This record gives sequence, structure tokens and C-alpha cells, in this order.
Amino acid sequence: MRILSLLVLSLVFTLSGCTTIQRTAHMYGSEAPPLLSFQYKDGGSSIYYSFTVGDASQPDTAIFFYGGTGCPSWKSVMPGYVSGLTVSARVFVLNKRFVPDRSTGLFDCVREFHLANNPDQWAADYSEFIMAQISSIAPKPKNVVLVGVSEGALPATKVAGLSSEITHLAIIGSGGYSMRKSLATLAQRGAIWFDVDSGWKKIATDPRSIEKDWYGNPYRWWSDVMDIEPLPDFLQLNIPVLVGIGEQDESVPVESARFLESKFKETGKRNLILKVYPGADHRLSGNGVSHRSEFFAELSRLLQPMQQSSGTVR
Repeated sequence: MRILSLLVLSLVFTLSGCTTIQRTAHMYGSEAPPLLSFQYKDGGSSIYYSFTVGDASQPDTAIFFYGGTGCPSWKSVMPGYVSGLTVSARVFVLNKRFVPDRSTGLFDCVREFHLANNPDQWAADYSEFIMAQISSIAPKPKNVVLVGVSEGALPATKVAGLSSEITHLAIIGSGGYSMRKSLATLAQRGAIWFDVDSGWKKIATDPRSIEKDWYGNPYRWWSDVMDIEPLPDFLQLNIPVLVGIGEQDESVPVESARFLESKFKETGKRNLILKVYPGADHRLSGNGVSHRSEFFAELSRLLQPMQQSSGTVR
């Protein structure tokens, strides 16, 4: 069985099924996107990347990525990460604050990163970045898609409910459980062996500390995210929501996504599509096969004009 530190590393590396060496090599290769810098209104900044997919010179779809635990740079996996996308789109990928251009996420997380690495900051930064980019695109895109990966599902779902500009939400490796319930579920089915409750007790002794850590993340991070309930943010959405999760995910249990689906049905909402990939892990990979291209192909179908009636768009 995997220990929790490996679970945390799987969250860090959920951006790709590649090895650390492959990701590092990609960051120095010609296919990696050049860095751009976004200045926040408070004086801070983040690195971001932008590129187009498809043939259209002015795509009518804009896709915004955010997510992944820790401080890996999206440069390590883009643009290949969206290889299954079949619609023409302008893609924007935002690194968290204080994440360097070529950060692997292993030893690059500086103190300033940990201070800014919290759910409120994620949502504020992601929202400000999205609104700034949309306002600069002419003509405005018909579709504005938010993609939240793993931890990134929290800010993506939150921000999706804040603006009528957002037309679609896509989530990879997350669902409707809090982290506390996710880990408890994984423990119950034998996917992890450690005592989660004892870890929470340690964290509770100094919940705001960024010096003390538990299995790869500071106490503050754990205390900030462990009891966030994502369900209310999901249920307020009336836009199409696509969720993809691996059946054998050992970071977020598949039960979390199925719970989310059941709650949508209970409330009479029909705008959620859940895709569970058999034998796949947190990265949507399994048995040497990546299902991520299938996920983005499904998103592409949602974005086709004839498919718009399948969900209610605000």
C-alpha cells in the first residue's frame, strides 16, 4: 500500500502521467510554451502560458486551467496535456503565485508560495486572471471553460459561480467530498493505511504553521482545505459540468464523484456529466493507457454548437 507521502506526490504530479525526468526535459524543449507574466491588482504576479489549439485564427472558445497540489509549473505538460481537444480554442494556463517557470514542484516551494497558497487566494487570483483575459479578447469568446485539476476543482467550481461569462466547467480528479471524507473513505476501503485522525490532531495543535508539515504540505494547507465542502458550489451551477475520475483513484475516491452525481439527480439538476474511467488512477491513467484524451474529446463534444442544448447555459 502507498503511504500518504506518495498520495500527496500523486496530487502534485496529477498534471501528467509522465515521469519527473520527462516533464523536466519537456520544460527545456521547443514544444514548451513561453512564459508570460500576469500582474495582479495588489502588486503580486503569476506566470502563465497561452496557446491556441485548432485551425481557427480567432477561436470562439477560451479555456482556463488551474490546479494541482504543490508548486509544479504547468510548463512541464503543456500543450500536450490537451491533446484530446478537437475544437479550436485559445488556452490559458495559470501558475500559482511564486511558482517558477520551470518548477518541478519537488523542491521549489518557497516560503512566499506557502503564505499565498490558500483557497481564498486561489479563487481571487483565478477570477481576476480570467476576467482580465476575457476583457482583452476581441471578439469575446462564445464559450468560456474553466478546467480544475484535483485541488484546482475548488477554485474552478467557486469561480464558475461568480460570473455569467463562464459557460462550462470541467473537473479532473475530484468530486463532492471534503478532503477529510475522501481520506476516510480511502482508509475504509484499504487504499491507505495511516491514521488520518491522528494527523488532524497534530495539525490542530498549530493550524496556521507553514514551518511544520504533515506528509509534504504545511499544517496551514491541511487546515485550510480539509473541511471545505465543494457540494454547495457545484449545486448552484446551471452550466454544463463535466467530471472525469479514475475508478482506481487513490487520492480522491471514485465514491466522491458518484456522490456528486447522486446529489445532482436528487435536486433535479441535469447539467452534470460524470465519466468514470475503468482501471484509471488520479491522472486518468491505467494499464499503460491515458484516458485524458477521452476526457477532452468529451469536453469537445459539449462545446459543439449542436450539443449546447444538452445543458442549461446561463
